[in-house]
Amino acid sequence: MEERWRAVISGERPGCLAHALGAAKWPYLAGLKTNLAIYDLGLKARTRPALPTVSVGNLTLGGTGKTTTTRSLARQLLARGVRPGIVLSGHRRKHETGPLLVADAEMLLASVDEAGDEATMLAGTIPGCPVAVGKRREEVIRLLADTGAQVALLDDGYQYFRMERTVNIALLDATVELSRARVFPAGYLREPLTHLRRATHVLLTHADLAPRAHVEAMAELARKYAPEAPVIWARHRPTGLYPLADPAVELPVEHLDGKSVLAVSAVGNPASFEGALLEIGTRITGSVVFDDHHDYRPEDYRVVRDAMRIEEPDFIVVTEKDAVKLPPPPEDMAPVLALKVDLEIIEGADAWEAMLVEIENGSPEE
Repeated sequence: MEERWRAVISGERPGCLAHALGAAKWPYLAGLKTNLAIYDLGLKARTRPALPTVSVGNLTLGGTGKTTTTRSLARQLLARGVRPGIVLSGHRRKHETGPLLVADAEMLLASVDEAGDEATMLAGTIPGCPVAVGKRREEVIRLLADTGAQVALLDDGYQYFRMERTVNIALLDATVELSRARVFPAGYLREPLTHLRRATHVLLTHADLAPRAHVEAMAELARKYAPEAPVIWARHRPTGLYPLADPAVELPVEHLDGKSVLAVSAVGNPASFEGALLEIGTRITGSVVFDDHHDYRPEDYRVVRDAMRIEEPDFIVVTEKDAVKLPPPPEDMAPVLALKVDLEIIEGADAWEAMLVEIENGSPEE
């Protein structure tokens, strides 16, 4: 279904469905603007969270790198002596029981079914950072405050209109064409580009994967709609690998230099993942792409095996988000490795540093 929708909005399948989606965007847009206006006009007051809050979000559907950005912020704040806590909605949790503390500063407290893949991945890769999930982010932040967190990092919070935030970061994927994008369901915009005005900072992600002229045009577009917000360029830098069978083992990215790999992913932007594999010198013999947040089962390895029929790769490589949900692979398959990535600022480092200082200064002391 998702593939068909993408084919329609891209113009590959013009017809009645395209017209229907074009018409359907108007009630969606009316509801969105009405909801936002309720708070902008003061008809309803925004709630004040228990902690200073930094929102990391976007205007588009799909993977701009919100979770990678949130993790990078958490690590950098920890290095400065600030204790962050991470808030997620818990998208695609199997067992939703209200606000849930997934991990405190010391240990994991919930399963992947209870917490969701992103929360589990973050809890396992940021020692010392509590993580919690829930639809009502204010309630989740209170859980984090009880653990001793000093600032809340709100993953995917740009559309959470009902709550105040100190910093509001909007991510734009530099590889997409936004100038002609349309609002959902006719396109992949969650909100019109004019709503970028709410951002305090704009982060152009995957800026290394697009021609510089295109990224510069994206930066100009951001400055047009968010003239007060610094525009920062970033990329996803591969930093290491670990075997699915033993996550405690750390391997350098050079381990895959010159090797053939099958890329397997269920993320919002599989092209970014595959681009990172090419960057470290792999030869991609094929790729298997599942829907974002796919609920892996052992039988999914049949699809992987089918993709390996033409050429047997040296390794199967997955993302960290996939790694927390994948069942153990069959013994006769190629070794499965997870690729670790981190956010790297490539332009606008001064603005990023100033933002970190602002967050640090706004966090309550012990």
